[in-house]
Amino acid sequence: MTAIYKMEQNPPKKGSGKKVVLHPRIIPWDTVSTDRLIEEASSRSTYTSGDLKGAVRLLSDMLKEKLRDGYNVYLDGIGYFSVSLKSRPVGDKKELRSESVHFKNVNFRCCAGLKHELKTMPVERYKEPKVTDFSQEEKESRLLRYLERHAYITTLAYQGLNGCTQYLARKELKQFVADGILVEDGTRRMCIYVKRPEPAELPDSLVVDSNMGR
Repeated sequence: MTAIYKMEQNPPKKGSGKKVVLHPRIIPWDTVSTDRLIEEASSRSTYTSGDLKGAVRLLSDMLKEKLRDGYNVYLDGIGYFSVSLKSRPVGDKKELRSESVHFKNVNFRCCAGLKHELKTMPVERYKEPKVTDFSQEEKESRLLRYLERHAYITTLAYQGLNGCTQYLARKELKQFVADGILVEDGTRRMCIYVKRPEPAELPDSLVVDSNMGR
């Protein structure tokens, strides 16, 4: 599969007065979960899904343990993990106690081998879908049919499904959330929308324990 990119504007610098500069940005097809990676890895090897899940869980636990103990961790073919710290600003180290130093973030640095492997990745420019004139009812119907076959929909997928601009796709998806049809999930960079689950049905009649036997 070929990676898709889109040209986007660099954030303007205040008072710079420079012309708009564009940069390429990957448009992800999807976010691949651990379970999906394990399923594909199992189909390519003699390891069972259970074996791989156990190995991933063990590596995850050991990674957390070693970082907590103050080690840097290197995963072969992936990269380096390390912990950064934070504290209030001081002019002298004697002004600060260890109790005032806290965890800040986990840093990741890609290894050279992985960068080398990705240098030859094929990329293709994203083609804006042709604008259609579907009615709002048709768009909702197409959306619900899509969600019958997929766990969620992204803004990019909605654009292709209903032939609209990115701005309109975001606006309409937000409206579907407001209407109670969709639920927004994911992250700021990778927002996904899932169908709102149907409310659980209550029984026609409820029997109060205290009334039984009277």
